[in-house]
Amino acid sequence: MLSSLPYRSPQQPKKGHPITMLTGIPASSGAAIGPFFLLNTNIPVADAQQSQLSTQQETQFLTEAIARVGADLDARAGRTTGELHEILVAMAEIATDPAIAEEAAAFIAGGRTASYAIVKATEVFQELLTASGGYLAERVSDVANIRDRVLCEIAGISYPEIPHFDVPTVLIAQDLSPADTADLETDKVLAIVTAGGGPTSHTAIIARSNGIAAIVACPGVVQAAIASPNATVAVDATTGEVVFNPDSTVKAAIENKIEKIKARKSKTVTRSRDGYITTDNVVVPIYANIGRVEDTVAAVAAGADGVGLLRTELLYLDRNDAPTLQEQTAIYTQLFTPFNNQKVIIRTLDAGADKPMAFISFDNEPNPALGVRGYRTINKHENLLRTQLQAIAAAAKATKAEVWVMAPMITLPEEAKNFVAMAKEYGLEKAGVMIEVPAAVFLADEITKVCHFVSIGTNDLGQYLHAADRESAPLA
Repeated sequence: MLSSLPYRSPQQPKKGHPITMLTGIPASSGAAIGPFFLLNTNIPVADAQQSQLSTQQETQFLTEAIARVGADLDARAGRTTGELHEILVAMAEIATDPAIAEEAAAFIAGGRTASYAIVKATEVFQELLTASGGYLAERVSDVANIRDRVLCEIAGISYPEIPHFDVPTVLIAQDLSPADTADLETDKVLAIVTAGGGPTSHTAIIARSNGIAAIVACPGVVQAAIASPNATVAVDATTGEVVFNPDSTVKAAIENKIEKIKARKSKTVTRSRDGYITTDNVVVPIYANIGRVEDTVAAVAAGADGVGLLRTELLYLDRNDAPTLQEQTAIYTQLFTPFNNQKVIIRTLDAGADKPMAFISFDNEPNPALGVRGYRTINKHENLLRTQLQAIAAAAKATKAEVWVMAPMITLPEEAKNFVAMAKEYGLEKAGVMIEVPAAVFLADEITKVCHFVSIGTNDLGQYLHAADRESAPLA
């Protein structure tokens, strides 16, 4: 571990190149060492002075800039697939949302410039997202990215882009938006370090899905990169440490960790393919957790015996309307197809709390994590559940996968019984529930009598038992 090293080790680097050690929040495990690229964050400053142009001219500047940004985001969405595609489509919709233009128009009418107007208009939306907390709060950076792109368009300059790297490189930035990473060559990125962001931010999602080491919420990393433009950077995403100008001791430590990680991954793949066998010759199958079509590639490559948890939330997030029966059937078919004659356990929509959906109305709850979420949400919107079960059943029939379905956040035996009955209506014979509420633990004997299987949801069950938010760094 790098944390066991002193701030300045006995063997100092060359004069003028002091070691700089910073700490952030690990977002995707791994380790790396190499050159870095700092994404330029020099965005034009909004002119706070009264405009010397007419209201009509300023409005035209803003309208045309917003249109160009929306078109660019749409084009980027067209070059991507899966979750990133959906996020970019949503960003394009946010950029061209009439509500933002209307908010900005009020400032222009007051004699302000287009640049000042877009800054103030987006501030309103950022405050609303921040107040919502959880997943929505981390979308504040997406709105900020849209604002910055509009500011660049108004100023007539190019928005800073991530270049094509000639050699594997550590990417450093204040934060990264979906648009920033649309054309990212992930095979050339050693690690990602951002000053902002959180464990569920887009940066974290992209890094984890591509197996890239990542650290977020690392204060001072941009300043350190500016101060050491040609430095080598060591990144330990298991401890959250970033080291600029590492000396030989630090380099040896990080290189040793990199080799151990490679060996562990290789060992994991070998064991997965051979299977785990107990001392009394019982074969223990190894199942993968997936949430996107891209995840199936890694699962199959690792020799997974099937899927133990297929999350479906990513199909719903960042959409203004629910995915259609046809859309869901097509995606589920893609997800099931690689697992011929293998078990795939798919979880129905787990909406609410930190996974709000624009097309589902949620009351303003003081504590969403203890409110309407999971099965509680879907039970109030039965049409969503029925459409999803119908799509799952259709995809199961179109493939050779052995599909089991389960519901999240079940508390009572009656809920489990109703879910199993509904699943059976669509020909889904294996239906179960997740045990992730303490009450369900005490009622497990009754719950297991009315469903075919249960799955222990350790993440939520753990945080409810310990009264500790799993996203809280101080309680980690």
